[in-house]
Amino acid sequence: MADTTIADELAVRGTIERYSDAVCRHDAAAIEALWAEDARWSVPDMPELAEVKGRAAIMEKFRAAQAFFPFTFLICVPGYIEIAQDRAVARSYTTEIIRDRDGNTRRAAGVYEDVLARRNGRWLFTERVWRLLDAA
Repeated sequence: MADTTIADELAVRGTIERYSDAVCRHDAAAIEALWAEDARWSVPDMPELAEVKGRAAIMEKFRAAQAFFPFTFLICVPGYIEIAQDRAVARSYTTEIIRDRDGNTRRAAGVYEDVLARRNGRWLFTERVWRLLDAA
């Protein structure tokens, strides 16, 4: 890691971990607080999420998914973090279990490629790209 401190790395890890926690609790306000206003979210394997720009649009998509999946269990484990001043690049591996309104359960392993920025002393997601690694 270049130009970083342990405190910076812990803060970036904390942002990633708070995201997991908020998704599991379906806490839209907590999730919204982790995104920069000008953020970009992408799930290339899903056309409706291939390119979502702006925190408001991201939250609209999140709330729609939350309504469709009443149970979500998401764990994100950071595998790589590099910080240079007020910008961080991270890779996190995910395990997700979701159950839809009809009771169908799906499991997926994936990876987030993230870019975060320190804004007003807080690390926020400016870009998140999630790719599926495996599903059952």
